[in-house]
Formats: sequence, C-alpha cells, structure tokens
Amino acid sequence: MRGLVFDLEVLYFSTFRKPNSTSLILTYTIPPFTTIRGMIANALGLQRDDYSLQDEIKIGIAVKEFGFKNTEMAKILKLKENKNRPIRNYPSSPMFREYVVNPEYTVFLGSDEYAINKIFNALKFPERPLYLGQSDDLVDLKIYSPIDIEEVEADYVDSVVEEIMPGATIEKLPYKFFEENGKYSVEFKLVSIPKSLPIKLSIEKKLWKFKNKVIQIV
Repeated sequence: MRGLVFDLEVLYFSTFRKPNSTSLILTYTIPPFTTIRGMIANALGLQRDDYSLQDEIKIGIAVKEFGFKNTEMAKILKLKENKNRPIRNYPSSPMFREYVVNPEYTVFLGSDEYAINKIFNALKFPERPLYLGQSDDLVDLKIYSPIDIEEVEADYVDSVVEEIMPGATIEKLPYKFFEENGKYSVEFKLVSIPKSLPIKLSIEKKLWKFKNKVIQIV
C-alpha cells in the first residue's frame, strides 16, 4: 500500500461542529474523518455530494498542537425549507460558538498508488482554496512525498486510536456517510485522542508503519 503524510496548520481558528449541538455550537477536538475527506475533495474539485473518497482512502490523525478552545457569540443564519417557493428570508439568532485556536494536525493516508498520487498532486495544486471546518477557516499544508507503507503488529501507536485509553480525550467522530431509505445518515467511530504520543496500547494491534511512525488508519 502507498501512503501520504501532510501537516495541517489552522491559521487562525476553526470549529468542527458537533451535529447534536443546537443552542450551543460545540466543536470536536480534532477534525472528523468526514471533514478531512471534504478538504481533500475540495482540492480535487469534486462536487458537494461526491462521496467517492470514502471507499478510496483510509485516514489516520495525530495532534501536533491542540491549540486551545474558546467561545464567542455568533449570529447564526437558519434556513427554512419551503417547497412551494424559493427561500427569501434567513432568520437568525445569536448563540455561543466554541472554536479551537491555532491547532496543528498530521494526517496519514493509505490507498493504492493511483489514488495517493492523485491526492498528492491535488493538495499541491488544489482546484479550490482549502479550509478545515468552516469555509473561512483557511489552512496551511506541508505535504511530504508519497511512500510505501507496511502493515505491522505493535503495542504502541503514534496517532488517534479506536480504543478507549485512560487519560485520553474520548470523542465519537463522524466517519462516513451512507444512504438509508433515500436519506443520508452518518456513521461514527469512537476514538481516543492521546495528550502525548506515542501511546501504549492494551494489546498488540494491526497498524501501519509510515517510516518511523506507527499509525492506525481507518
């Protein structure tokens, strides 16, 4: 399998909105898998509802800098659906929004050579401006050349992991979209976000080695 690694730095701040937050907009600690795929899809110039990347790539995430969380009062526009006429009114209401200031992440991708090369070229020369979270939350990328990766068994990991670990932040992240009864729903994955890396696992797991880093990609 081929691998691709890139560092993401949020230049100012970003919100990775939790879908179940309503009166208070809460943010995840790290960008969900769906958010990272969305950024890559943007680089490739894919259409809004094109979910083809879900089956093409596996993703691993590591935190370089957590940044810090803060809260602001924001004016949020709401859309009212009307099937009989176009939407002309956008009612708004003030609410508190949580955001993360200056976080940095490393993203690890695994796929076949064709997909990795395609994404590598798209991230270097994106079709559209790249952001992470909201459309105003621009990011700076440092992209490394594609490499060969190998599957290994290890009892430590240098990334977010699908296991409940003591002392780590536990979050249920959106992973992928799937169609059910004509509507799209979201599949979630429960992950541990270690405060420092590497982290010792309870048992050996099948992981992937990216040079000197051992990563779980899902």
